[in-house]
Amino acid sequence: MSNSTNNVSKSSTITAMPLTMSSREIAELTGKQHKNVVRDVEKMATDCNLTGSNLSRLAGTYIDAKGEQRKCYNLPKNLTITLIAGYRADLRLKIVDRWLELETEAAHTRTTTPARKRRPAVLSTFNTGYKIALNLGYDKNQAVIYGDRYCRNKCGESPVEMMGMTSLAAPDNDNYLTPTELGEKLGGLSGRRVNQMLAEAGLQTSTPGSATGSNWTMTEAGKAYGRMFDTTRKHGTGSQQQLKWKPSVLDILSGKGEAA
Repeated sequence: MSNSTNNVSKSSTITAMPLTMSSREIAELTGKQHKNVVRDVEKMATDCNLTGSNLSRLAGTYIDAKGEQRKCYNLPKNLTITLIAGYRADLRLKIVDRWLELETEAAHTRTTTPARKRRPAVLSTFNTGYKIALNLGYDKNQAVIYGDRYCRNKCGESPVEMMGMTSLAAPDNDNYLTPTELGEKLGGLSGRRVNQMLAEAGLQTSTPGSATGSNWTMTEAGKAYGRMFDTTRKHGTGSQQQLKWKPSVLDILSGKGEAA
């Protein structure tokens, strides 16, 4: 069986084009001269009223041993069976057996080569996640965070990271501070000590191992002073949440006030 014949059959299978058998392969399987098979194809086309564009769709070319371009035909199953109807039974059997092989190869290719999945558009996917978060009761700032995560899961891309954002600002004008920054304003206390003080004041509780990346969660009283910010991870991809506090929480931590 010639290489060019194989290429025609396998290419049509891989690209999900209609399965065909070339007149060259038919000639090889039956032992006929190719020019005689071409003659038989053209006679069959005339008998079946396959002329003009209908016949040209079946036509192809190949390069012979002399390097010259020659005509051939690529027939679908129904025309192949019609063509060999007048051939000897043993020759018809060879063609039918070859068709069964081609169909088996095509079925195997379809089951072992999964279709390439197209990723959804980033903007529309982000907007979908953003709207879902709003409907779940999150504010706009948090909706952006969850819309970004939704987009990452669906598209493999993070709009927040692509835009170079390291954190999302709160929707009001308060300058939220980290525990370390609060500690500096309290005379140089460590961030760890400030977290303990916030917990003792009933503003947060310890949640080690949280999926968000933050080891602390606001209590109901703490929600009046704190806000979760989404920040990018250092030396890595993805994001994590960090709990920050309004400057007004300093009065509570210094003993000048009480939680609302």
